[in-house]
Amino acid sequence: MLYPQNTIKIEEIKTISGKDGLSFFDKLLKLFKLFNIDSLCKKNGMIKYKGFSVSEILTVLILFPFMAISTVNSLYASRFNELIKAQKDTFFRLKNNEYFNWRNLLYLFAKRSKKMSENNIDEANENSADGVSVTPKCFVIDDTVINKVGMKIEFIGKVYDHVIGRLVLGFKLLLLSYWDGKSLIPLDFSYHNEKGKNKKYPFGLLKRKLKKRFSKKRNKKSAGYKRSQELSVDKITNSIAMLKRAVKHGFVPDYVLTDSWFSSEKMIKTIRKLKKGVIHFLGMMKMDNRHYEYQGQKLNAKELRKKLKSKMKRAKKLNIYYIEVIVNYSDIGAVKLFFTRFSKRSKWRLLLATNLALSFHQAVEIYNIRWSIEVLFKECKQLLNLGKSQSNDFDAQLADATISLIVYTMLSFHKRIHCHTSLGALFAQYRDDFIEATVVEKLWQLFLAIQLTIAEVFEIDYNKMMRVVFELPEARKTFKSLSEIFFEDNFFTETRKAA
Repeated sequence: MLYPQNTIKIEEIKTISGKDGLSFFDKLLKLFKLFNIDSLCKKNGMIKYKGFSVSEILTVLILFPFMAISTVNSLYASRFNELIKAQKDTFFRLKNNEYFNWRNLLYLFAKRSKKMSENNIDEANENSADGVSVTPKCFVIDDTVINKVGMKIEFIGKVYDHVIGRLVLGFKLLLLSYWDGKSLIPLDFSYHNEKGKNKKYPFGLLKRKLKKRFSKKRNKKSAGYKRSQELSVDKITNSIAMLKRAVKHGFVPDYVLTDSWFSSEKMIKTIRKLKKGVIHFLGMMKMDNRHYEYQGQKLNAKELRKKLKSKMKRAKKLNIYYIEVIVNYSDIGAVKLFFTRFSKRSKWRLLLATNLALSFHQAVEIYNIRWSIEVLFKECKQLLNLGKSQSNDFDAQLADATISLIVYTMLSFHKRIHCHTSLGALFAQYRDDFIEATVVEKLWQLFLAIQLTIAEVFEIDYNKMMRVVFELPEARKTFKSLSEIFFEDNFFTETRKAA
C-alpha cells in the first residue's frame, strides 16, 4: 500500500515527466551527458576529494537556477536539501578553492559546444552553396555592473553605473563572447573594481569599512591569485589579453565588435595583428578629437562629417541617414567610417570598420550582432543567478559567475539544436517543470495524508477506502490526467494496484 512519506527521493522526482513524455530530469541529464561534465572537470584538473566528485557537486550547482534557488544556504533551507547527501562545506570547499581554474573550465564548455555544433548535421544557414560563411563569426566584448549588497565581500567597492548615472556597490564584469553565426557563447571574463581618485574614499568606501572586507592569502601560482590581480588592470588591457587567449583556444572570428568605450587605437592595432590580419574590427567610435586623414588633411570626426555633408545618403530599408568614407587612421592605415543618424535632428554616431569592402548595410547588420551580449547579460542576471552570490570569498564569486555562464552555454546549445524558442522561454520550461514536479509530489503526499487521517478518525479500512475512491469515475479521470501529465505511464496503474 502506498502511504504518505516525509521524504522525497531522487528516483521519484525523475518520474515526473513533461508534455513530450520525457521527464525534465531526462532532458537535463541528456544535456549533461552531451557535455560530459565529468570529463571536462578531469581535463581541468578538478579532481575528486572527500567522497564526492567535483562533477557531482558542479552538476548540483548547475541545477540551482532550475530549482529557483541561488545560494548554497538557500538550497539547504529548501526541501531539496533532502535530496543532497553532501554537507554545505562540500560546496563551499569547491567554490573557495583558489587552485581550480574556472576560466579554463568555461573555455572547455565553450569548445565542447562549438565542436558539437559544427558536427551537427542539421546546422542551418551555416554555409552557402559555395562554402562561404553566410553569417560572419564575431567576438563581442562588453562589460556590465554586478551589484552587490555585502560590504564584507573581498575586494568589494563602488563602481560607476553608466545606465543609472551613479556609483553602486559591486564589481564590473568584462565579458568576451563568441557569435558562431546562430548563438552567443561566453568565453572569458574578468572582474574589475574602481579605486577612484578620492584618496579619502578609496573604492568609494570609508577606510574603516575597507578594513572589514574579507581577505585571503593566495599562492601566487594559483589561478585565483592571477584572477584577483586582474581587478586593478584596465579593461582595454584585459580585453586584449582575452582576445589573444581566445585565439589560442581555437576561436578565430571574422570580426571583433565593441562599443565606443573599447574602440581604442591600441585595441584595433592588436586585433589586426592577430592571425596575420584575418580578423577585422567593427565598432562604434566617439565623436572626439582623434584625427583622421582625408585628402591630405587631418580632421577630427566633427570636422570630417561637416566636410562630407554633401555626400549624405539615406538607407530607405533601415530608415537611417549615413555618410561613408575611406580615411587613414593613425598607424593603422586605411579604414572605413560610417557617420549615421536616424533623423535630421538626432545626433550623429560614428562606426569604424577595418574591412574596406563592407557596405553600409552589411556593417549595420553585422554590428547589430553586438546587441546579443546585452541579451546574455539580462538573461544571466534575471534567470541564471549571475551576480547573486553572497559569498565573501572572491574565488567563490568567480566560481558562481562561471557556473551561470556555463548554464547559459548549455541552454544555448540545446536551443540551437532542438528548438527555436527564446533561451528565456526554454529556461522557464525547465524551471517550471522542476518546481511543478515538487508541487505535484507535495499535493500527492498531502492527498494520501488526508485520506489516511479520514480512515483513522472514522475507523475505516484505509485500503478499502482508497479502492473505493479510485473506482469513482470522476476520481479515476482526475488521477489519470495527473498521471499522464506528471508521472510515468505506469504510475497510476501501480498506485491503483497498490490501493
